[in-house]
This record gives sequence, C-alpha cells and structure tokens, in this order.
Amino acid sequence: MANYEKEKLIKKETNRLKKIFADLEPNKLKTVDALIARAAFITVSLQELEEQLNRDGWVEEYNNGRLQSGLKKSAAAEVHISLTKNLNAIMKQLLDLVPPAQKESRLTELMNT
Repeated sequence: MANYEKEKLIKKETNRLKKIFADLEPNKLKTVDALIARAAFITVSLQELEEQLNRDGWVEEYNNGRLQSGLKKSAAAEVHISLTKNLNAIMKQLLDLVPPAQKESRLTELMNT
C-alpha cells in the first residue's frame, strides 16, 4: 500500500471514529483525539498486514542449521497479534470514557465498519 493511500485511509478511519465520539465532554476530547489517532493508524496497519497474511500465510519455514528446521509463526503474524491486542486496549479506553447509558450504541457503531 502506498504511503499516500495509507494516509488517506487513516484519515478516513480517524474521521469515522471522531464522529462516533464527538459528543463526549470537552475535557475528555483531548484524550480521545490521541487515542483515535492511534486506533486509526493501527486499524489501517492491520488491514495491510491481513493482506500480507492472506498472500503469504501465517507460518514460515525456518532453518537454524543442519538439524533444526520446521515451521514458525511469521513475523507479520506476530505483529498482527500485537497490534490487535493494542487496538482492543485502545477501544476499551475509548469506550470507558463514554457514559454508561450510551455505551451500547457506541459499541454498535464501532462494529459497523
């Protein structure tokens, strides 16, 4: 994915998330902006990694010498798992800033991507 295209997708995801969390209290909006920027970047990066994983697979062969060889989780798979955990933590932080009465509707909006 070209840098320009990636930046465009990040901006689109950032705008989508900002709309979902737009009506939070003003003092929470500064925190939300940083989290949204990180979440948008991770979301687009995960899409990129998923394309690579679909093309190359989740495992790769290794050979550490004459007698040691086999299959291991690919580097892209490791990064994907790590970024997924980070994205989940960020989304939890974002949802924790939402008043309890509104959490279900925000969660529904987040799931509709």
